[in-house]
Amino acid sequence: MRKLNYLVVVTLFFTGIASANSYQEILQNSDRWQQDLKDDDRRKPAQVMSFFQVKPGMKVLDVFSGAGYFTEVTSFIVGPTGSIDAHNNQAYVDYIGKDKLLARYKDNRLKNVNLINQEANDLSLCEGCYDRILMVLTFHDLYYVDVANGWNKIGAPMFMQKIKRSLKPGGKLGIIDHNAETGANINVAQSLHRIDPDLIKQKMQKWGFELEAEADFHSNSEDNRSLPMWDDSVRGKTDKSVLRFVIAKQ
Repeated sequence: MRKLNYLVVVTLFFTGIASANSYQEILQNSDRWQQDLKDDDRRKPAQVMSFFQVKPGMKVLDVFSGAGYFTEVTSFIVGPTGSIDAHNNQAYVDYIGKDKLLARYKDNRLKNVNLINQEANDLSLCEGCYDRILMVLTFHDLYYVDVANGWNKIGAPMFMQKIKRSLKPGGKLGIIDHNAETGANINVAQSLHRIDPDLIKQKMQKWGFELEAEADFHSNSEDNRSLPMWDDSVRGKTDKSVLRFVIAKQ
């Protein structure tokens, strides 16, 4: 592990020669949280950041950022001239554990990260301010309800309109999620924490987004997509969709 000169990072991106390998170079930084490194092989952060076209200096929103793995990855990619808002609701904070969550951010170690703790239905975002928005393994949560543990029903159309309004012109929204079987009802978001990727595309189109590209580097043909994503046989290696959206042209 080593540190990479920020001027080298900027040069890689703005001379047009950035690739997944360039992102990997950045993520070989000795300042990264050591607990994350064991997850890199399965989570493929360099490929994710490359596909979502996250670059130095950008302002990024990480929706339901959880324990902050991709928040930290993004923090290193956007660098000191960029920033990232890491959103969670209280149910996510309780699930992760406040102490564990705050350990990542203690002593202001990620200086370009701002924590947002708001319920989805009350989310307040700046308008036209984000270059990129990430929804990593969380789109299906728009259709999940667990009132006993503080996860109330989310008004998905209204929530996503707030997300849409917060994107800059030319901004992009990246989604990764656990795939359900083709044709599966939205209810599998509740029972399996999965979603049919065709449903994501349909709903995003309805809400004014256009699919720009999709990638297969998180595909796994050995996952039959009928088991909950936490089942021991598939946990951490589910078949996943990787989708990049832009706001549809009027």
